[in-house]
Amino acid sequence: MIRLSSICILLFLAMGLMAQVRMSSAEISYLYNQENEFLVQHKVASSEDRVKVYLRFILNSGNVKISDYRISYDLRASYIDEKAVNSSVTIDSANVVDVAFRQYVYAFEFEKESNDNLIVIDFYNAARDKRFSLDIPLKIKDWTPASHLIFQANKDIPYFDKYINKDFPIRIVNVFDNSDSFEINGVNSNKNVAMPPFDDSDMQTASDIPLDTLYGVTNGEEFRFYNNGFHTIRSSSQPEKELGIIVTDEVHPYFDNYRDLIDPLIYVSTNDEFKDMQAATDDREAFEAFVSNTISSNEQIGKDFIKYYYRRVRKSARLFSENQAGWKTDRGMIYQVFGNPAQVFRNESTELWVYPSSTGGRVKYIFDIVVEDGITKYKLIRDKRYRENWMRAVTQWRSGRIIE
Repeated sequence: MIRLSSICILLFLAMGLMAQVRMSSAEISYLYNQENEFLVQHKVASSEDRVKVYLRFILNSGNVKISDYRISYDLRASYIDEKAVNSSVTIDSANVVDVAFRQYVYAFEFEKESNDNLIVIDFYNAARDKRFSLDIPLKIKDWTPASHLIFQANKDIPYFDKYINKDFPIRIVNVFDNSDSFEINGVNSNKNVAMPPFDDSDMQTASDIPLDTLYGVTNGEEFRFYNNGFHTIRSSSQPEKELGIIVTDEVHPYFDNYRDLIDPLIYVSTNDEFKDMQAATDDREAFEAFVSNTISSNEQIGKDFIKYYYRRVRKSARLFSENQAGWKTDRGMIYQVFGNPAQVFRNESTELWVYPSSTGGRVKYIFDIVVEDGITKYKLIRDKRYRENWMRAVTQWRSGRIIE
């Protein structure tokens, strides 16, 4: 009953029937649009009632400058709580802890009250009178942020990306206690690729295979991961709190062999086609044959397919990586085939993506939000009604027409 009510609330809010001062009525699809005028990433650490937030704000367009924006935040008990009068706290140059080319990292810290479960950050482009909201949960069910974060090796700021390339230098830092130490364990990243949105059949979950590595590091000590896989980091001060990160090869999210290029084709190939490509002795020949025989014999159309399809794979890595590559996740699967959602709404337990339907109306995908192994995961609620729209989109890709 609780889950049904949550979904109903999301659908109601998505229709824009509630006041804009309520967070869940804010439209946050800009977070998944890599061409938005700015990009933003965040990291949060907490210890009891102390909370520290880091924001990485990237100017992504030559038509905007940092002075165009007014940034502020307020705290709320839930997504449906209205913003309290005079509750906004300004984030400005006094909060800047690092500056790079058209990039600014802000940090702010506060003591939260017992009912402060959500930070709402307001990005207001005063020059264009445009407003964007970012929701940062301080609690998801029983989960609260850990006190430690992955930091860059050469700067006193977090590592913001959702994956780490193997052999890249980093540090683990407890932002509240510099005497902390950490234990890091890894498993092979062998999770199943997301099934299509209409396929709700139970797949046997791949067993985790522990990596033959165990790292022990002190607070702020520089080290590198030498094995691909999903790693969890526990601190001695909060052993119950995990922080998860996927470690990839050095070129990820780019490709250095044709075998890796074949894998994402699972969404636009038939079962037999995909099995034949996997079994081929010459990966390059199999890949090129699929593009020329299935997508188009026209060289330019084939090049466009490769350009746009694999650019989306790279975007998924930055946006949706969890305990596996971004394109393999539920959100990555939807994004790979359909592109940027037209609208996105979120509350404590679900996220709603809205797309226009090719036959009129709208198609809505709902993801359950859970925290497992120290990372937030989004699990699609599958339904048979998605089949027709999915097959139509796949057919379009296979005909050499790009979905943008």
